[in-house]
Order: sequence, then structure tokens, then C-alpha cells
Amino acid sequence: MVPKDRLDMSLKCDSLGSPRLSSRQEVLPSMTEKDQERVVRLEANRAALVRLASQFQEEAGLNKSIAETMGGVLTRDYEDTDFAQVMSDREVNDRLVQLLSENREQVERALSRLAEGKYGECEDCGNRIPTERLRFRPEATRCVDCQSRWDRLNRRSA
Repeated sequence: MVPKDRLDMSLKCDSLGSPRLSSRQEVLPSMTEKDQERVVRLEANRAALVRLASQFQEEAGLNKSIAETMGGVLTRDYEDTDFAQVMSDREVNDRLVQLLSENREQVERALSRLAEGKYGECEDCGNRIPTERLRFRPEATRCVDCQSRWDRLNRRSA
């Protein structure tokens, strides 16, 4: 879980749970209004990813044993189609939760870069990340070329 004393110290939630900047602007006094809006958007993205991962884990039964998932009927017969389906579903669901977690970590990196005053600067080459890319993917911390290279090296698809 993410420590509560990170950037979200300056955020409060409204009655619907949406993040809002508090009047405590002194926490991040050097932030422009645009950067404050970015923080709100990124914090909302992070909260949504955490909520989605938690809901997905619960609905997919990843917090339960395989026996509970199968309703107590567990065989170790690998040709049993029910067992094979549960194992396959569990693997897929686990991967989806992992991807949500990776996306949350990326949002947290963008928040850190914002706090450091380096938001919009590629963390690999140092060039400016195009505004359109940041508008589409506010959590981006690399330019398109560097992100493509990173994805290839880490065997990820965009």
C-alpha cells in the first residue's frame, strides 16, 4: 500500500471520494495551478487503479484458496477440465491484477517527478515529453522513443 504522507497530503476527497486540492497550498507551494490539476488527475487515476485491483481480486477470488474457488471439490487430476479452467482463470486474473499494480506504480512515478519539478521531462533521455502525449497519458515519464525501447527491453507491449 502507498504511504498516506506522499503527495496526497495536499489532497482531500469530496463526498463522492473524488480527490480535491485542499486549501493547504503550503505543502507544495511552488506548484503551478496546472501542476496542481495534474496532481488531482494523477491521484484520481491512482485511487481508481487501487480500487479496481482490489475489486478484481475480490471478484476473481484471488484471496481465496483454490478449493474455495472450486466450491470445495478439488482434484489434482490435471485432465479435470474444471480444475484446469480454475487454474487458467486464476493465472489470467493474477496477471490482470499485476498489470493494474504496474500502472499504479507508473502513476506514482509521475507524481514523484511532478514533486521534483521534472514532470514532462523524459526520465531516460531528458528531452521534453510532447504535451499531446502527457494529455493522453498523464502518467508518462518517458518520451515515445524511450518508452518503446523500454517496452522492447522489458518484453512489454504498448
